[in-house]
Amino acid sequence: MQIAFVTYKDEANLTEDDNALAQYLSKKNIFVNPVVWDDIKINWQGYDAIVLRSTWDYFEKTAEFNVWLDKIELLGCIVLNPVSVVRWNQSKKYFLDLSHKGILIPPYQYLLKRTHSSLADILKDNDWKKVVIKPAVSCGSFNTWIANSSPTAADELRFTEMLEKADVIVQKFMEEIITEGELSLIFFNKQFSHAISKRPKNGDFRVQLKFGGTTDPVVPGKKIVQQAANLLSSINESLLYARVDGVIAGEDKFYLMELELIEPRLSVSSNVKACENFYEALLQLLPVNKQV
Repeated sequence: MQIAFVTYKDEANLTEDDNALAQYLSKKNIFVNPVVWDDIKINWQGYDAIVLRSTWDYFEKTAEFNVWLDKIELLGCIVLNPVSVVRWNQSKKYFLDLSHKGILIPPYQYLLKRTHSSLADILKDNDWKKVVIKPAVSCGSFNTWIANSSPTAADELRFTEMLEKADVIVQKFMEEIITEGELSLIFFNKQFSHAISKRPKNGDFRVQLKFGGTTDPVVPGKKIVQQAANLLSSINESLLYARVDGVIAGEDKFYLMELELIEPRLSVSSNVKACENFYEALLQLLPVNKQV
């Protein structure tokens, strides 16, 4: 069986994590080819399945990326995660859907492009002391920053400029990011596999490795895992992979920070059973005539 692991030009040969998956799958007679999503030479119908992995520039080329999604859908390709899920998960507007389902999310305000508003008013109206501002469509903390209760003129200008270009999320800052770190729970076919704890470096709030963040394997409590599993069960479509990022606040309450269904790092190297779990999920989601 030949499957495509979809990447972008800066990771054309796969990430270290995805290479670990590819090597494991090859032992099961599933052979992985790294392919760049916007390479016009690719014959997408030549693969038994297309698995999105490190398409980390999609937020910079949203229109082109969605045209590509349309293309592979029209070609009838098996895509994991499904195209419908990828479209839905692109924008943080999914917060609105999940909020209506009762999922715990740190208080936020979703602002449409060209909304006329000020950070000072938002902070005052919501009685927030500190907020995170980010584009509704972004990746890896791109253009994500913090403002305090008295935004400066520079803050207001930056905020206005962001709103001129795109929808924006303003969200109450969760101090647990600093004090406890962020928890990432990784699921394959909606079954819990493993988890990591991510912490920012001193003086920062971003947990990504490129900003000096650190990661460690962790075993979360059953209540936390169940809350994340309940969140995923509220999504009707199948999910080969899902990374549920959040913080624990109060009495074992899991607050969703990000639901990563497009191109998350899966940290399979942090857990000895992760590759096997991915493989089993892949088999379960492939049509019978496509299975090994």
